[in-house]
Amino acid sequence: MKQKKKLICFDMDNTIIDATKTHIIAYKKALKNYGLKVNESKLRSLLGMEGHYLIKKLYPKLKKEEINKIMETHHKVIIKKKQKSIKGAVKSLKKLRKEYELAIVSNCRSDEIPKILRKAKINPDIFDIKIGNDSVNHPKPFPDEILKAEKLLHLKADYIVGDSIYDIIAGKRAKVKTIAVLTGNTQILILKKYKPNKILKSVADLPKFLLSKNLK
Repeated sequence: MKQKKKLICFDMDNTIIDATKTHIIAYKKALKNYGLKVNESKLRSLLGMEGHYLIKKLYPKLKKEEINKIMETHHKVIIKKKQKSIKGAVKSLKKLRKEYELAIVSNCRSDEIPKILRKAKINPDIFDIKIGNDSVNHPKPFPDEILKAEKLLHLKADYIVGDSIYDIIAGKRAKVKTIAVLTGNTQILILKKYKPNKILKSVADLPKFLLSKNLK
């Protein structure tokens, strides 16, 4: 079997998993315990940001201990909820796996990643490595998750694929080509401002793109 020399890093939520609804439910339930209401539109705009930073952005006066408790409730809700994959994601991953090593670089916790994937009927082993926000000192938009995947797999990542500006920023900081997908909550005009190398409708379009074109 030939050794793979290429690596693609993937965000998980709203890139591989259709996650908006479950995250909104989880955040609302967690915040309700503190008597806090949330502007759903603002919450949607922040999805993709690591949860502790997201809560701090919404409620700057909350203490670290309070945020930790909110995120623990969020975690408990998320891992119990039904999940579904982005249409065409599994088929795409299976095709890409023939040529590439695949990594998840997610702002979810490491122990959440395989549970969420299984809930969406995706075998976690389709990914060669899974890096969560607790695996690094600084989650996306910092490049740490990508750099750790590269270090552990002994490969330089060719691409990072994600739905948010945080994925694009992290990729640029890691000197990795960036592919944005339109399956999240970020408008295409905003994504364009961060100048990804390519914008695709979804990961379902990724194999065709990588087989037919090279990013410059």
